[in-house]
Amino acid sequence: MHSTREETTAAAEWRAHWPLTLAALIGYSTIGLQSYGISPFVTHLESEFGWSRADVMIGISLSNAAGIVLNMIIGLIIDRFGSRRVALLGLVVKTGTFALLGAATGTLLNWAALWLMLAVGVVLVQSTVWTRAVASRFDKARGLALAVALSGTPITAMLAPPLASWLIGAYGWRMGFAGVGAIWLAVTLPIVFLFFREKPASPAATTAAAAETASPAEMAGLTFAQGIRTRAFARLLLSFACFSFYSMTIATNLVPLLTETGIAATEAASIAAIMGLVGIVARLSVGVLLDRFPGHLIGTGTLLMPIVGCAILLMDAPGILLLSVAVAMFGAAIGAEIDVALYLATRHFGLKAFGALFSAIIVGGAVAATLGPFIGGWLHDLYGSYDILLMMIMAVMGIGALAMLTMGRPPRRWAAE
Repeated sequence: MHSTREETTAAAEWRAHWPLTLAALIGYSTIGLQSYGISPFVTHLESEFGWSRADVMIGISLSNAAGIVLNMIIGLIIDRFGSRRVALLGLVVKTGTFALLGAATGTLLNWAALWLMLAVGVVLVQSTVWTRAVASRFDKARGLALAVALSGTPITAMLAPPLASWLIGAYGWRMGFAGVGAIWLAVTLPIVFLFFREKPASPAATTAAAAETASPAEMAGLTFAQGIRTRAFARLLLSFACFSFYSMTIATNLVPLLTETGIAATEAASIAAIMGLVGIVARLSVGVLLDRFPGHLIGTGTLLMPIVGCAILLMDAPGILLLSVAVAMFGAAIGAEIDVALYLATRHFGLKAFGALFSAIIVGGAVAATLGPFIGGWLHDLYGSYDILLMMIMAVMGIGALAMLTMGRPPRRWAAE
């Protein structure tokens, strides 16, 4: 009987709030443009301006560094004013500044300035903008709902590399940046404007949805000061930092990494798209699993997957099939891990200060993501290959998996309230 009531409640949550979840999915896809969209442009920028790989990646690192400061500010704004206005502004700023990358003049100062502008757009469409609204309306189906909302990044990983490669081939790299930004804005803005609304649209709202209409002070959960002192916060911070180092480094270097195995750039972009396809499947699968099994164990498994992918890429002439398997491992981890981190954050901390607490965790990720792309480019320039970087990623992900494994189960009281 209890199981039937839970299923009924989950179904009611979906019936009432699926448009919000769909809008969050579409909107959140924008955050991955700079990570997955930049990869096809790397060799063209090197050729056009005579830059090294580290020069190209320094812009991404500076953008992530700016996010260290901006993420906490945005988290507080979300908790105070809600997500809708932040999301709409973020879509315009993020896609517009990505398009402006095509105006690069060839000086590193100009390149750095463009990426610092992009950093503002990144924090305005970060995960907490979309997931706070979703988490407050879903309880029984929260894992799956968050998974659907966060499937935007695998969609970007699947579509951005081939789209950018096609635009570059047809119109050149400058118009490639402009085209990707314009297409993304045209698709995302109308859907988010129409359906991403924080207040319940009908009296059929669930208890979780009603919680969203309350002020942050009335929501169940830990305060920011209480949350940062928990064991779970420290473990989530470390594991998410390790994941961010890996994901940002692999995403920005994946196409050139694959071409160095001897395949053509267009073929590499096609293989890279596998990461997004697998990421969508992994994200939805993990969402279902999170509603049924301990989240920290699922997170541990996802953090171990990139180690397998890196080991494959360290082989001599792995071939198309094995390259596809390696990229699939990367996609599974990227598709699943952010879901795990967000789900565990809502369960360990509650929703009272969720925006600020998870933004603090994102700050840790931003520090690691700042270092990752530049270190990847620098190691490639130094050794002429990505082998040392791949071994470093394997070690980092091992540390992240250990942190996740030792996190323990969340308290039950937030779900009850």
